[in-house]
Amino acid sequence: MDTEALPPSADHSSEAAFRRGCLAHESGQWEHAQELFEEAVRGSGPQMLWRVAEACLYCDEAALWMRRAVVTESEPGGITVGPEACGILGGNGDALVQNWEIVVESDEPARAVVALTAAKPRLMRVFEDGRELSPEEAEELWDEAFPPYSPNYAAVEATVPRIWMDCKDGIYPHMARTALRVVADELRKAGVRQAHLFSRSHR
Repeated sequence: MDTEALPPSADHSSEAAFRRGCLAHESGQWEHAQELFEEAVRGSGPQMLWRVAEACLYCDEAALWMRRAVVTESEPGGITVGPEACGILGGNGDALVQNWEIVVESDEPARAVVALTAAKPRLMRVFEDGRELSPEEAEELWDEAFPPYSPNYAAVEATVPRIWMDCKDGIYPHMARTALRVVADELRKAGVRQAHLFSRSHR
């Protein structure tokens, strides 16, 4: 269960609903859990959507919560994020996996490629809990016996342009959130002010 500390401005009733939702989810009360999660989201900000997406891993509602969470990363009139970005695929009997592709649609594809190339080493240092570490911090963590997960490989395809990561079909909402933020950050650094980030339906 997510035991993340409450920020000072958080609505305590939303936090209570979230925690009750986690307990209901863990005990198999799926419908009741979804009602409680909806209550938690109504009284809170975008961060709660990401927490619910994390709490609902490996259930059929995971894809829906992920779609609702990713669009909160959009900046109207700037860099926007499609609901299918880094989407969770499967469910209803099919195995759940995550689409670790970020495509950049913009009027400046050459700059987008520059941005994605700069993002690549950063994405390799984004871990499953959403932390992006420095090269030194990441090396220290990778030396541990059981380090948290980070992408095995990343590659840029300039003709699209896009970047994709090999995450062994793992599902990590917080890692996806940070990956989208890293790409958006590098786009801005490269001078791209308007772009749309999305993932294609096939991987």
